[in-house]
Amino acid sequence: FPILNSTHHLLPSPVGELACAIHATLDVHGRAVDVIISHNGQEENPLDRHLQTTELARIMRESHNPFIFAGYVVTKPHAKNYKTLYEGGRIHDIDPTDSDRWCQYIGYRGVKRIGYARVSRGTITDTEIQVGKFVVPADDAAAAAIDQAPPSNNRVAEAHYAPEYHFPTVFRGKGVRGHYYHVFNEPRYFA
Repeated sequence: FPILNSTHHLLPSPVGELACAIHATLDVHGRAVDVIISHNGQEENPLDRHLQTTELARIMRESHNPFIFAGYVVTKPHAKNYKTLYEGGRIHDIDPTDSDRWCQYIGYRGVKRIGYARVSRGTITDTEIQVGKFVVPADDAAAAAIDQAPPSNNRVAEAHYAPEYHFPTVFRGKGVRGHYYHVFNEPRYFA
């Protein structure tokens, strides 16, 4: 999607463990959608991680556009920094029931979540891909309506959605070239 604006951030790192983020506004089918891609510091310094997460939440909270977050946060699900990010940034977790995460997270606001999958490259450590599928609403009123109620975490069968919303079947079972759906062994779809 065309980039309308991008800002590069060096996140707070008083102990010196540098962390970065890119905040971009994209033109998604005529709608401005904000995206942050980030990589917080490692677990060795709690203050760095907390300040970095707080800054990411501030950036997201101040945006009035639909928002998607994809980042390396280094926290357990529902722990303090997780709450700082999601509650402080006014975003939703793509799958709050997925307790088998430590670093990678996806969040969203003002878009309709369709699905979530985790793809592994089994022979290489720390190379998982987490991916989400979203539908961007046509206007601000539709985006606001999506955010009026908490998202449903009720899962539905893949057949609930038209084929163009499905994740690739090639990664089912043993997958292809070492890439396969793991943790849940298949994508998850939400009502």
